[in-house]
Amino acid sequence: MKNAISYYYNITANVIHQTGKTFKFTNNGENYILTTCEREDIDDIYELSYNLIKQGVLCHQIILNNSNSIITNINNSPYILMKVLVNNDKITINDIINFNNTIITVKLDNLRRDNWFNLWCNKVDYFEYQVNQMGKKYPIIRESFSYYIGLAEIGISLFKNTNKSEKLSLSHRRILYGQSLTELYNPINLIIDLRIRDACEYFKSCFFNNIDVEPIISNYLYTSNLDETEKILFLSRMLYPSYYFDVYEQIIDGKLDEIELKKIINKVDEYELLLRNIYSLLKNNNFPEIEFLNKAHLN
Repeated sequence: MKNAISYYYNITANVIHQTGKTFKFTNNGENYILTTCEREDIDDIYELSYNLIKQGVLCHQIILNNSNSIITNINNSPYILMKVLVNNDKITINDIINFNNTIITVKLDNLRRDNWFNLWCNKVDYFEYQVNQMGKKYPIIRESFSYYIGLAEIGISLFKNTNKSEKLSLSHRRILYGQSLTELYNPINLIIDLRIRDACEYFKSCFFNNIDVEPIISNYLYTSNLDETEKILFLSRMLYPSYYFDVYEQIIDGKLDEIELKKIINKVDEYELLLRNIYSLLKNNNFPEIEFLNKAHLN
């Protein structure tokens, strides 16, 4: 890979640290990462990251190759080179809030992911088709799948019957507990979505990493000045089991063993309790009734 980096970017990489298809190296005191990238909206990602850097927002810099292209095909794989801002401090909810408050100065509709109804419905339909075709190959998936589809459908219904929010924010496809700020600054992970997205995904990840997340959620809801629509959408996203579907996809792709789902399934009662408590925190006279959570409350 040293020769490829030199040939395509005129950069010398004396020592390279490789993890799979990711290559890290330094040059003149700067940190670089060469990694695969298959995002179809990479041109918009480049424009967004370029403007963020101009604004003084912390973001890795995408380096164009000698042909002035973002993507470089090496060994039949699409690669992108970035000059990286290394910060090994772990991401906190305050980091997420501050990043979400970044003003977006360019209109990039291709990066929008705020139509959760269509995105979630399409994903659920596809997963249901897959499970119907898989036979007896994945017994843990078959035993647990219908419950999590049910959770997803409650989240979808709540979203469908709620006024749409136009409070768009700089967001990430996923923000996970334990990730460093280096990952927060990664433009490949950026999208434009509702400002509650990153917080919800972070809270779910914290929960399944055995963090007592309820006080953090309570403080977030108390201090973030969410309007009534955002509060409903917050619960909608907490209901939607992205944590289960993410692991499911990695199992189907052969990247994880099916037993990994047990870590999620074994916490089903605890997560229902968390949802019930969030519902109690948010509920007021204008909040929609959710039978599933009311029933859980009676139990």
